[in-house]
Amino acid sequence: MANNAQHQRRKAAKAARRKAIVSEKKRLGTSASGLAGKVQFAARFPVALCVMPSQLFEIGIGHVVIGRELPSGLLACGFFLVDVFCLGVKDAHFGEMEPDRVQAFLAASGDTQTFVDVAPACACKLIDGAVDYAIDLDLAPAKDYGVVRGIFGDIEPDACSDTFTFGKDGKPLYVPGPLDTPARIRAVTLALESHLAGDGSDRLIEAAADAPAGEEEAPDDR
Repeated sequence: MANNAQHQRRKAAKAARRKAIVSEKKRLGTSASGLAGKVQFAARFPVALCVMPSQLFEIGIGHVVIGRELPSGLLACGFFLVDVFCLGVKDAHFGEMEPDRVQAFLAASGDTQTFVDVAPACACKLIDGAVDYAIDLDLAPAKDYGVVRGIFGDIEPDACSDTFTFGKDGKPLYVPGPLDTPARIRAVTLALESHLAGDGSDRLIEAAADAPAGEEEAPDDR
C-alpha cells in the first residue's frame, strides 16, 4: 500500500512538472525575441559545458550549469540553482555570454564549491528529480524553470544510470537564503508542515539565519 502511494505521488509530481513547463512556455511565448525562443534556438547547438558542484549533496544547494556553443562564439547557458535538500530548483536563469564570463562565475564560486563535469543526461535527471521531490512537498519550482529547462533540448534524462537521493538524511531540510523574505520563509514552512502533518515520520524542517554555501547569483547576459 505504501509503495503504491509513493508511486502515485511520483506520478503526480511528474505530471505537475510537465504542466509547469507547458505553462511557462505559454506565458513567455515562443517568438525568437522571447526567452522561450532564445532557449529553443540555443538547444540546437552542441553542448560545450555541463557542470555541477562536486559536494552538492553535502552542501545542499548549488548551481548546475549547461552551456551550448552558439555560432557567434557565445555560450548559451542555463543556470539552475538546485536545492537538493528541499526546494528543488530555487532559481533558473538563461544567458548568452562570453565563455570567459561563465568561467569567471565558476571560479568565483570556488570559495564554497568545486565544479566537476557531469553528463548532460545526468544533469537533466538531477534537476528533474529535485523538482519532483519539491513538488511532492507541495513546493513549486522557480517561475522560469519550465522554459529554461528547454536548454536540454532532446537530451533524455533516462539515458543516465546514476541515482540521486534528495533531502538531508532522508528528511526535507529547509535552509533559507539571503533573498528569502520572511513571507517566503513562512510560506515554505507552512507548506512543509501541512504536507508532512500526520505522516508518522520524523521529518526535519529547519530555518537557518545564514545563507547556505553555493547560493551565488548567476551572471546575466548584459
